[in-house]
Amino acid sequence: MKTNDPLKQLLTEFFGLPSDTVPEQLSQQAIPQWDSFAMVQLIMELEAAFSVKFTLDELDQLTDYAQIRAALAGKGATL
Repeated sequence: MKTNDPLKQLLTEFFGLPSDTVPEQLSQQAIPQWDSFAMVQLIMELEAAFSVKFTLDELDQLTDYAQIRAALAGKGATL
């Protein structure tokens, strides 16, 4: 994994986590503050940062780093 990972940086900053947090720890299950309100805010951050739009159907899938990364890549975002 490259050291300059904009998705990892966005997630760690958004949730106030240490920058050395490994991507596998970036999940809704592992982060207590990742609730439904945070999810709405996170989606807005992701859409702005990566110039994408998610559909309502896609939102349920965005629950961890790997799924978010895959969704962004599928939309052509530069990661």
